[in-house]
Amino acid sequence: MNAFAARVANWLANEVLVKHLVKNKSFQNMALRTHLKVERTKEAMKQTAEEVVEGVGKERIGGGFREKPVGGFKGFVRAFGKEVREDFGGGKGPG
Repeated sequence: MNAFAARVANWLANEVLVKHLVKNKSFQNMALRTHLKVERTKEAMKQTAEEVVEGVGKERIGGGFREKPVGGFKGFVRAFGKEVREDFGGGKGPG
């Protein structure tokens, strides 16, 4: 029975608190400012992430840019082969 009384008291306090805060203009302004700030931050983070992905996806080759590299296993094999060729002198024998 004690748990039931605690739940009722908790519910009643919650109702009073929520109704009081809903009517409080300062709380409403604070909630709105917080919401707008969170939305602006999310938008800025999304834009920054897109710029980073765009920058990482482009590689400088010769005088131009190449778009995002091939992904998946095929992309891995190409990149791995390129690294091996560079490490071993482009596949040329001893000379």
